[in-house]
Formats: sequence, C-alpha cells, structure tokens
Amino acid sequence: MERVDFPPRIPGGKSHITAVQADLPLGILLGEHEAIPGAIRVDEVAAETNGDSAGVQEGDILRACTACQQTMETPTWQLLAGGIGQPKTKRFLLSTDGRPFEEVMEAVSSNRMDPEGRPVWLVLERSE
Repeated sequence: MERVDFPPRIPGGKSHITAVQADLPLGILLGEHEAIPGAIRVDEVAAETNGDSAGVQEGDILRACTACQQTMETPTWQLLAGGIGQPKTKRFLLSTDGRPFEEVMEAVSSNRMDPEGRPVWLVLERSE
C-alpha cells in the first residue's frame, strides 16, 4: 500500500493513524461524528466479527477506505470495429474526510464488487 499522510482530526494532538484489513461483512456500525463536522465515526463493533478481529474500535474515526468502481475499458481495435468494450472493476483508496455519510457507506459496500475478493482496507484515526 502507498503511504499517505493524514493531518489529525481529533483535537488535542493525542491520536494516531492505523490501517487495518478486514473481510466483508465488517460487523461495524458507522455514523456521523457529532463533534467533528464531516467525520465518520465507528459507533459500534459487534463481538467476534471481521471488524472486531481486525482491531476496529468503537470511537475510531474512518479517514479512508478502499472502494471499487466499475468502468468500461475499450481497446482501440474494438472501437474501430464498433465494439462497446468490457467492464472492468477499479479498486482505489478513498478519503472519507468531508464526504457525505451515504457516499462513505456506498464506498465501503462497493468492496463486494472486487472480483478478487480482497479484504477492505480501513484507515482509522484513534485517540490515545
């Protein structure tokens, strides 16, 4: 994974960033942070779930996650022959800072489209 720096969102300077991988379903409940505008918070982690096993904790702030998007890939020779192309799934790391809650939820669940079935990456900010 590529290294990315995230400025702290938790006031007071007593936090750190951690990245975890977990298979779907995660078994976590996300919500909008009440005190930090535009932040998504882990409200609950169900016991003995993939999120729990990965080390996700209640109160973590979700800073980024992997997401999948389907695009049409069309080689030049297909365009010349009048073809429309083939669907391809692109996986990328999406910053969740300032994004609407619904968009973040769609991004997390879009990992189900990953044809390789890889675990979800979650970048979390945690109070110390």
